[in-house]
Amino acid sequence: MSLALPISNLEIASPAWTVTSTPELIRFNLGQQEILKIFSQPIANKMQGMCRFERGFEKLLPLFRGLILLGKPSSLSLIYDFDRAQAFFTFSQSESQEVERFFNSVIELLKKELKFKQILEKVIENNRRFQAEQALLQASLHRVTWD
Repeated sequence: MSLALPISNLEIASPAWTVTSTPELIRFNLGQQEILKIFSQPIANKMQGMCRFERGFEKLLPLFRGLILLGKPSSLSLIYDFDRAQAFFTFSQSESQEVERFFNSVIELLKKELKFKQILEKVIENNRRFQAEQALLQASLHRVTWD
């Protein structure tokens, strides 16, 4: 199975997403860091495989599962292993294109989620910095002796 994921430029100054694929392995990276690997192989008239989130991105598996449950193709079945942050899947080879499009849309949503979290971290950091500066200003104003 090979998935074609359109790569869009990120609007923030973060490393670009890359996708590499071989017939057996697809990797989704953020800069040098691998996020998700998808392994697959044909067996009779079925495709079977595994999606595994890499260390540090295990927390995305519940979101991945939720996105899958929103409308997966009829022949796609998954079994989740939350302890190892992976999912095993099978689907009919006749629905290969539909499943590939579906996985592409799920991966695109995960990409947007990571982008959102990066921006949110910056906003939270800026807010904390602003609050710390305000606290310093308030403290210095209270120490000043007014005439």
